[in-house]
Amino acid sequence: MIFNDNKEMNRLFHTTKAHVIIASIALLLTGCTKYANPPAVYEDYEQERKKDVKRKVLFISIDGLVGLELKKQVPTNMAELLKTSKYTFESVANDNTKDAASWMSMMSGVPYEMHHIEDDSYIPKPSEDDPHTSPQGFPSMLYRIQTVAAAQKSYVIARDQNVATKLLVSAEESQVAGSDEEVKNKVVDLMGKRNPDLTIVQFTDVLNAGVMAGFTASEPAYAAAIKKVDGYIGDILKAMQARKDYQTEDWMIILTSNHGGTGKTYGGGSLAERNTFAIFQNARFKPLELKTEVISSMRFFGFYDAGQSTAAFYNPNAFRGRNNPVPDEEMIYDLAETGEMTIEAKIKMNAHDGVFNYATNAPFLGKNSQRSGTTGGWAFFKSGDALTFYVADGSNKIEPSMGPVSTTGEWAHIAAVVGKVNNVPTVKVYVNGVKTGEATNTNFDVWSSWSETGLTFGYFPYIFNGLPVDMQICDVHFYNKMVSEEQLKKNAARVGIPAAELNDPSLIGYWPMDQLMDNKFVNKIDGNPDVAAQGTSRRVLSGNNLPYVDPSSVLIQPEDMFTQIFYWLEIPTHREWNLTGQVFMKKYEVEFLTAKQ
Repeated sequence: MIFNDNKEMNRLFHTTKAHVIIASIALLLTGCTKYANPPAVYEDYEQERKKDVKRKVLFISIDGLVGLELKKQVPTNMAELLKTSKYTFESVANDNTKDAASWMSMMSGVPYEMHHIEDDSYIPKPSEDDPHTSPQGFPSMLYRIQTVAAAQKSYVIARDQNVATKLLVSAEESQVAGSDEEVKNKVVDLMGKRNPDLTIVQFTDVLNAGVMAGFTASEPAYAAAIKKVDGYIGDILKAMQARKDYQTEDWMIILTSNHGGTGKTYGGGSLAERNTFAIFQNARFKPLELKTEVISSMRFFGFYDAGQSTAAFYNPNAFRGRNNPVPDEEMIYDLAETGEMTIEAKIKMNAHDGVFNYATNAPFLGKNSQRSGTTGGWAFFKSGDALTFYVADGSNKIEPSMGPVSTTGEWAHIAAVVGKVNNVPTVKVYVNGVKTGEATNTNFDVWSSWSETGLTFGYFPYIFNGLPVDMQICDVHFYNKMVSEEQLKKNAARVGIPAAELNDPSLIGYWPMDQLMDNKFVNKIDGNPDVAAQGTSRRVLSGNNLPYVDPSSVLIQPEDMFTQIFYWLEIPTHREWNLTGQVFMKKYEVEFLTAKQ
């Protein structure tokens, strides 16, 4: 219900809630599984709490608070929370930073690219990726709780009426407040009178100060708004700790912002607009600032070819890079040019309907028009969970398997080294600097292995079964020699090539692929061809989880809020929900689990 003095609004909200719940029933899916990163088996550890201790969550969004601006001067109560928190000032919102879009990402467990919520109607718009299909609906976490854990009671106190009455309509009780101070008063009252399992709170004065004065701590009005809301948080924490059952409750407090801002605006995809913060606090957590190493890349997805609008998987917004006609490349990226070559890239597979092994024989990086052995060229391609590298001379092929790669969406460094070893045509393949496969063919003619097809990043027309790939690619290198394993290991343990190494005469192609210039992927090797982009581009920021990266490096994004909350409340999720959030807190279970006596 909504607590306010307007009985008519109360009646209208209940009517809206009933309609939304009825409409949402069609979204309920079956087939319960655990998180993709499954909960631990507590054979050696158990909760360090009495059996009647109850886990609870207090989630507070300080809308419009820029993470790096907060870091400049963390106010008193938030600074105290940091002493028992995992926290970051470098979390990243989705590239649509409008209020409705960003709140939907936090509450639905999926990014804007999946939920397509643009405005306060909270009705999804048709996807640019698939405009001919009705968009899939993604209910809020409160609806999911209502359907799979009805005994859990959730409460909402928000400034935005649409957040309370549309997005979070499935709450046990909702309140709409006219000021941040009223939000605080209502939460304090709630803590004293109700028994919430999940409490969701929205403050907006910081956002309003950013729009009026600027989203920077150097603006007195913005800094004052941050300090004032910090005081409200302090009052809420005191009310929580004064609860009569507080000693038998195990609270995780989450503080975050829905988006940042730049100048006096927000809603776009700049880094300042996407920069948020996240604090995950529990009395037993050891303090740790989650350092973030971000990879910027382009998303390659879909399938499009002129005249193929009736073909399966046709998508006019599909994106790839391809040089056409070939004379732009002067054939330099063919094996036949020098008889040796090495190709490297960083890749990350994206899930389709929650799974990663959806594509069969789908090339995504190479130069060829067939994969039969009768047409010359080369390519990496995906088949289920595994990757394979293929090179052909027109009559023969060499095709070593690389094994499973990026099976849960993690970043990987892949490489193929092609040439002659002891005068035998050989292909060696590597994942993260480690050789995972090798194949030879004495009948293979390296000097006949060439293709008129342009160098291609992303989908290849006609050469796949099932679905085309959906993935991110960046940091692509092409050498016209067989690179040593030492060099491969070095490249696998970094992103990019230092300027001092760009003078290597064998390095004839280096495309960072973190952005487009003049709708092209720029080749950092002077005088060598760029690669033209085709389709609707989408830049993606994601956490670098390559093996060499510090395990404590975590990129927190809005969709992680759903999965973290469900994890703490010990509510199982369903695979069919297609959640994309991570459960990073599992890394630190040793802090709040204790060995059995």
